[in-house]
Amino acid sequence: MTERNSYLLVLIIAIIAFFTNNEVFAASADAPRQHVAGGGLLIAFAIAYLSRRRPIGGWLLYFYIQLYSSLFVSLIFVPQVVSDLDPRQWNNSFLYVMFFLSMLPMLAAELLEIFVATKLLFRRNEQNVKFLRKILIALFITSAIALVIDVVYFREALSPVFDGITLVFAIIWFLYFSRAKRIQMVFINRNWVYTPYSKRRALSAEDKRKLRNRALISALITFVFFLLMMGTVLRDEGKQPDFGIFTVPIFYAVVAALIAWYLPVRKRKKKETSTAKDTSIDAILEEHDT
Repeated sequence: MTERNSYLLVLIIAIIAFFTNNEVFAASADAPRQHVAGGGLLIAFAIAYLSRRRPIGGWLLYFYIQLYSSLFVSLIFVPQVVSDLDPRQWNNSFLYVMFFLSMLPMLAAELLEIFVATKLLFRRNEQNVKFLRKILIALFITSAIALVIDVVYFREALSPVFDGITLVFAIIWFLYFSRAKRIQMVFINRNWVYTPYSKRRALSAEDKRKLRNRALISALITFVFFLLMMGTVLRDEGKQPDFGIFTVPIFYAVVAALIAWYLPVRKRKKKETSTAKDTSIDAILEEHDT
């Protein structure tokens, strides 16, 4: 597949994800729509997995799916946002200032993320990767501030849900763009070869135990986080929950667990240092005996 076809694939999947992802949060308490949305998310995830042999594939493709689908969803709410930013629409000046501080910084960070990530597709270099990491840090900070403000002052709306999702994804994608081998090979070294990249990792029993614990903890934290958000939305809307409330939390818990499992295992440097010292001591003793 050529680069041009990869970009077209990103766009097509983003459009598909838009028609599914949008239902999850815009109608979060509607069980039938949740099931359809969850299925759409799983389809997008499956397509990303099947494209893992391509440079723009796997988790990287899923990043662009999430990025552009979020853009499309945001475009729907542009008229409402513009209206809300008009001070004349507010009766309380303090609430308007809180809304302004929660909305504008995060929106600016999101727009910068889209711009830099798109630029990275066409200009693959380390400078743009580092720039994107800085934008993701800014997005994390602005979304955390927005989450606190919206939880305190605007709990009746869906804003805390969107803020929480933005915050979680900012963390996930910052870790991905900082540690993933695919990022190094595709954007920095520009020597993507799937065969060596896809070799199975040699994991010791200790490594597997660490990965299992890391995946389980990540899944539990993500599940509880999204379940709390879904419960808050249902409560504020005055609707009774059903089993559909678990659709979104389970999906993102699985995503978090997979990312935690496939991120590199950090090796202890102490063992390597002690081994190197033992080798050097053996070499000195052997030279002395000689």
